[in-house]
Amino acid sequence: MSEGRSRRSLSTSAMVVVALVAVLASLGVSVAVVSGLAGGVRAVADRLKATPPAVVANHVTVTRSMDLLTEDQEAARHIVTPYGAGFGPMYTNADWSVQAGDTVIVKIRSYDDGPAPLMGVQMMYDNVEGTIGGVETVDGKVVHSVPNADVAHTFTVVGLGLNLPIPAAPTGKFVTVVARFVADRVGDFTWQCYAPCGSGANGMGGPMAVDRWMEGKVDVR
Repeated sequence: MSEGRSRRSLSTSAMVVVALVAVLASLGVSVAVVSGLAGGVRAVADRLKATPPAVVANHVTVTRSMDLLTEDQEAARHIVTPYGAGFGPMYTNADWSVQAGDTVIVKIRSYDDGPAPLMGVQMMYDNVEGTIGGVETVDGKVVHSVPNADVAHTFTVVGLGLNLPIPAAPTGKFVTVVARFVADRVGDFTWQCYAPCGSGANGMGGPMAVDRWMEGKVDVR
């Protein structure tokens, strides 16, 4: 997807996602996936209706770093999962906190070389959203989006309007995504990966709604 394509916004897609949730439910897609998508839609709606938060940037910059590990790396680090071997890639430092008003630098180093292109309305998550300047850097290159065919994961905090697409890493290497945003809302927010990188026919099972794998928490105090 080129940067010249008109950017799809999270807000204008909320009603479409509501319809998708209903379709998924009727097709018997897992309750966890449906409820996760529904929760995301509710968070988008709440954010749109809310009065802009009275949080002023406090000129403090903090960094939160995460690694995105492959299953082989999990085994090498002796990370034990209650869900069995080969459960799926995982984020480290999945739960973190910042102060309201902080400028947050998010650094994600991903070793996963397997793409998981976004499908249907989820394709909106190949755009960078909610960052300073509407950009992220991929190995130092400034981008507004990641081509859909190259997307491996996303780091998406719907309640903060934040979305970082993570491209697949070169085989045997890693890719580093860096973005900056202002923590302008107070609360406990859930982040999730919206790329279909899990198990099941639609790729949205297994680790997709499991803390420390494709889900975690961002606490803004």
